[in-house]
Amino acid sequence: MATGRGQTDLTDLEGLGPYLRDEDVRLFGIRDEFEEDRAELAALKIPVVTVGDVREWGADALARATAQAFEIPQLAGFWVHLDADVLDPIVMPAVDSPDPNGLVADELIALLRPLLASPHCVGLNVTIYDPDLDPDGTAGALLADIIVSAFAES
Repeated sequence: MATGRGQTDLTDLEGLGPYLRDEDVRLFGIRDEFEEDRAELAALKIPVVTVGDVREWGADALARATAQAFEIPQLAGFWVHLDADVLDPIVMPAVDSPDPNGLVADELIALLRPLLASPHCVGLNVTIYDPDLDPDGTAGALLADIIVSAFAES
């Protein structure tokens, strides 16, 4: 929606949409087996980093390179949008669409730290966590711990 696709009353508030250019979006943590989604995003020229890529190249290195890529005069900063379902459902079952083969907590922390530490990072939001699917609150506590850890080391 932020890149202008979807419901017009959400994608073009007050005639300001699209809010982001495709080329300024980075998507981390898509599952390796989602080939159709990856192809669609590639056609839009939205860079995609799969879970396998994160593991192969290293979360910290990828995040540092991404933060550095956003240090250009044309951009006033960047925003980190975190969907809880980037985590594997073994560690984060409290999401509506749990897909296997996601990141684990340490990988997500390593990915978030350099991004959140960047002086160009202007914000963070967290979505997809569903407290109705977390009756004892353990998944929510893990998510909170991940975010605190990512900021604490930044």
